[in-house]
Amino acid sequence: MTRRANMVSSHPSPLPAFILAMPLYPSRTVRVPGHFLSIFVFFIGFFIQCNVLTSNLGLRFLNITDMLVLMTLPVIALLYIRCLTPSIFLFYLVPLTLLFVLSAGFADDRGEGEFYTTAMTYFYAVYFLFFAYLLFKENLLELFCWGMFAGFVAVTILLFLDIFIHDQLASIGLSFKFDEAAVLEAAAKGEMDPLLLRVEKAGGIWPVGNTAGPAFALAGAAAAYLAERYRRPVLFAVFLLVYLASFTLTLNRSGVFAVLAIGLYFYIRNFSIRMLLSTYFGFALSALVLASVLPLGVFDFAEQAFSKRFLEDSNSSNNVQERLGTLIGGFQVMLNHPLGVGFTARSQELSGISHSGTPHNGFLATAYASGIGFCFLGAFALVYAIFRKRKIGFFAYSAIGVIIGYQFEELNFNPVFMAHVGLALAYAFIDLDFRLFLKNTMLRITGIANEETRVTTQST
Repeated sequence: MTRRANMVSSHPSPLPAFILAMPLYPSRTVRVPGHFLSIFVFFIGFFIQCNVLTSNLGLRFLNITDMLVLMTLPVIALLYIRCLTPSIFLFYLVPLTLLFVLSAGFADDRGEGEFYTTAMTYFYAVYFLFFAYLLFKENLLELFCWGMFAGFVAVTILLFLDIFIHDQLASIGLSFKFDEAAVLEAAAKGEMDPLLLRVEKAGGIWPVGNTAGPAFALAGAAAAYLAERYRRPVLFAVFLLVYLASFTLTLNRSGVFAVLAIGLYFYIRNFSIRMLLSTYFGFALSALVLASVLPLGVFDFAEQAFSKRFLEDSNSSNNVQERLGTLIGGFQVMLNHPLGVGFTARSQELSGISHSGTPHNGFLATAYASGIGFCFLGAFALVYAIFRKRKIGFFAYSAIGVIIGYQFEELNFNPVFMAHVGLALAYAFIDLDFRLFLKNTMLRITGIANEETRVTTQST
């Protein structure tokens, strides 16, 4: 251990110090074969993106990640409970549980079934603390990202298949149940159904495109991290092409903004002359291919989709004004109900303030469902993941995607976003726990102190 520590100290790392000290954290309580843990981690990543609708199969869980979180939480907690420190228990799990109890017991006017989102928000936060220990302790973050990338490809394929075999996919939980004829008939009678939006904006496994687009975009965090790890920007380019293909059906702009922001940050973070040359030749090759095939009409459908959402949308200015009004009203509703409020009650209150029943904001929706305390806790973790100088790229990319997605839609109920927020919370508090309570002791033991001193100005 001393020799390894001396080697580490001679090569300063951009990673958080707790990663270097992870071998000193207690091992799992039960000897589980490493390949079993690898398969488990891969499929958790896969199902976060390709989130099978178990409710379509008659189960009480809405989707497969809800089921996995609740069913495997006792197991994963038992395996890695020794990694918990008194400080992370006292300053993270106890406040988190207190916030959950307060919101569960004292939220205003909560309707039937609305407790589900509150409870799952809490369980995801607890689950991904132990899951993060698994990722860091067993060095499986890369495999987790491969699982997420594979899930994204699978769910995009399902999005296109849904056009042709919707009923067959819905019967096995691979598409959201949707009776287009009934929705259109109700609309003709003046009865507006929220799922009417799905007629124009396909959602595949999600209700509508405005949910699918941002959920797909979060796979960009995995793609960017893998591209960074392997020094192969082409991996992110492949993700980008697949995502833009999905946009032709979802027609969701916020997801595009999130993907572009993740890509820009990836480019800045990993910029080099080689990457600049690769970008130049990539754009040149793409322009050549487009110039060759555009006259053939191959991309007419894609051109119409992008034009419709970015060039011909005459409601954009009104939309911005409406969002600003609902955001201001949403803050007022949040302050009026600090422990949370039911959907119907807050929609009525918000409609009276801003003439719209939704704030179009995931942070405010989190405050309504789980209380203002959890909202601030999640927001802090996301900001921390981005601005922490010594960081793991995946969590910064993920935080960017979540923050941008939350600016446009109420996505706090979506399990993809729940998982990413849960991971951000775990990452932030494990790192803070090490920096505030464990660093000096562990670094003295491992001999990494010289390295930490060398980068003190970067880590504070």
